[in-house]
Amino acid sequence: MTTAEMLIAAVRSGDPVHDADLPDCDLREVDLTGMCLRGGSLAGADLRGTRLDRARISGTSLAGADLREADLTDAELSAVDLSGARLAGALLGDTRFDGCRMLGTVLRGVRGLAASFVLTGCNLQLADLGDLALRGLRISECDLSEADLSGADLRTVVFDRCRLRGTVLRAARLDQADLRTSDLGEITPDTPRELRGAVVSPAQAAAICGALGLTVIG
Repeated sequence: MTTAEMLIAAVRSGDPVHDADLPDCDLREVDLTGMCLRGGSLAGADLRGTRLDRARISGTSLAGADLREADLTDAELSAVDLSGARLAGALLGDTRFDGCRMLGTVLRGVRGLAASFVLTGCNLQLADLGDLALRGLRISECDLSEADLSGADLRTVVFDRCRLRGTVLRAARLDQADLRTSDLGEITPDTPRELRGAVVSPAQAAAICGALGLTVIG
């Protein structure tokens, strides 16, 4: 029995899997529903179309994994390395990402985002979240520096203590998006246009006015 077959057998028996080392393995369209995976590595794994609904994955490397069209409904990923992973077309209804490393992760094109979708404490530097419908979500303590949010629907999103330094917001919809507790990075004359409709703090507003050559006296 191969290591991949042992993983599948363990999942089907309902047993937690610890420290599985399966880099670059082929698990395309395999049913891993309810998998409990702790530690180990599936870096570079082919997980296209794989069923991972209700999976519980913690401390595992999925760096560079191909998760396109995978089903991650109700999955919980904690302290998982997803750097460079591709999730286009993945189903993320009610999925939770907590404390994950997601540098350069491609989320553009994911499906099924619900109000209970969670991004908290994640490093999303350089990630691609372009065109995502994130309306009404709360994104907490995430680093989105230089991430691509172009064309995203961010209306009423609460960015709670996030880093938005150099974040690409071209054509994003920010009506009533709450940025008051977040780090906006360098304020430039283009900032007012990029943040049109967003809610900012008095200090942020003063910085924006300063970038336009205005002096706020109050």
